[in-house]
Amino acid sequence: MAKLIALPSLAIISGFKGTIDFYVHDGIPVARKWPRSPGKRRAPAVEAQWASWREAAGLWSLLSPEVQQAYKAMTANSAFSGRDVFTKSYLSGIYRNPHTPT
Repeated sequence: MAKLIALPSLAIISGFKGTIDFYVHDGIPVARKWPRSPGKRRAPAVEAQWASWREAAGLWSLLSPEVQQAYKAMTANSAFSGRDVFTKSYLSGIYRNPHTPT
């Protein structure tokens, strides 16, 4: 990331589209190499976690509205959503399923 004195004109920004990304971060104009997708394949360790994330997402939708509301109330004054806290607690093993062996 390079700090700039000011953002260039829109014509210059458009000319670098796909090469340089211009934006303002914390009030400071900056430029960086254009972000690229890592491609379709992910690392095996990342792919191995997908099933757990999918299960956590499915379990959130199975919670009663009252329990979901309790999670939302618990996180009302934070940067997290109720779903975030539920997912983190599920993935970290705080709430183990009593029907599955550990």
